[in-house]
Amino acid sequence: MTRSSLSIAVASAMSAGLLLTACGGGGSDTSDKIQPSATAATAPTASASATPSATQAAGRGAPTFDLPSDITVDFKGFDSSDPEKKAALTDATYAARAVIEFEAKVYTKETPNFKRFWTGVHGAEFADSIISQAKDGAVVTGSFHYYSPVVKSIATGNLSVQYCEDQRKAYSKDSKTGEVNVTTPSLSDFMAWNLLMTKGPTGEWQVFDHTWVQGAKQCQVA
Repeated sequence: MTRSSLSIAVASAMSAGLLLTACGGGGSDTSDKIQPSATAATAPTASASATPSATQAAGRGAPTFDLPSDITVDFKGFDSSDPEKKAALTDATYAARAVIEFEAKVYTKETPNFKRFWTGVHGAEFADSIISQAKDGAVVTGSFHYYSPVVKSIATGNLSVQYCEDQRKAYSKDSKTGEVNVTTPSLSDFMAWNLLMTKGPTGEWQVFDHTWVQGAKQCQVA
């Protein structure tokens, strides 16, 4: 899908990774240019440590996600022998699931999971964009695949988590009629994401900013 085909205005207002900006092909935007977020977020200082419908990820205190039965989300390689990287990768999967959960139904306010893993002004604007977009009944359906994650250290104790997404079998759907906009797979279905993450008050890694590339050739798989 090319999520941008759903809401170009929203994508222009906020180039949000995982927004309805790229679902099963047909899009013409295959640029490898990094799209910065609308908010020039300042990296916060990391604080002290600390699938099908209604799925709960493994681990104590893991969130439960209310995903419709027509949506599947899977992650490959999101693990590490380094405890800190492993924690960041795990929370990055939660952040991605939280957005899909938010986009899968029509909401009038932030979901608890989204608020838990997306923080700051950027997170709030991202939420407003999804809510505004859903007013027209546009939601997502299908399969979302995430792979090839890389964790890097950045300033002030924060981390970046980079990964690929395959949306060839992900589509937009009219929540009012149930009609699915099935599109032809293309290079634009392959996305490259870079989440900038900081530790929140509870010790979980939260996304405070991100960039994305639509039509990322380095993410293209057979």
